[in-house]
Amino acid sequence: MYFDGAFSLQGAGAGVLLVAPTGEHLKYVVEMHFPREMSTNDTAEYEGLLVGLRIAADLGVKKLIIRGDSQLVVRQVNKDYQSPLMEAYVDEVRKLEELFDGIQAEHVPRAETTSPITCRSVLHSSYLWNQVPFCSG
Repeated sequence: MYFDGAFSLQGAGAGVLLVAPTGEHLKYVVEMHFPREMSTNDTAEYEGLLVGLRIAADLGVKKLIIRGDSQLVVRQVNKDYQSPLMEAYVDEVRKLEELFDGIQAEHVPRAETTSPITCRSVLHSSYLWNQVPFCSG
C-alpha cells in the first residue's frame, strides 16, 4: 500500500494506492475539510495512512507493506521515533495494526515516488486533482 498526503492554502487531501498480489491497483482519494490551524502535511500523510489501513482491513488483507515518503510517519509506525504532536494518530495506527497479522512500513524517498505513488499519480484523472491543488508531487 502506498500513501501520500499534502496540505496547502487551497486544501488538504491524501491518496492511497493498494496493489494486490495479482497486480490490480485500487486508488482512493480523500479530500479533508479540517480547520487550517489543524491541518499540516503530517496530518494529511497520517490521514492517508489511516484511510489505507481501514480499506485494507475491510478488504480482508492480513499482511501489508506500507510505503510512503513521510519519514516521520514511517519512523513512528516502525516505533523508531515519537512525536507528542502526532500521538493520537499513532494510537489509531496501533489500533488498526491489530487487524493485521503483520505490517511493515518502508520509507520511499520523494524522488522515487514517481512510481507508483504521488498525489499527482494517484489523483491525476480524479475530480479532486482538478479542483483541489493540494498535492506536492
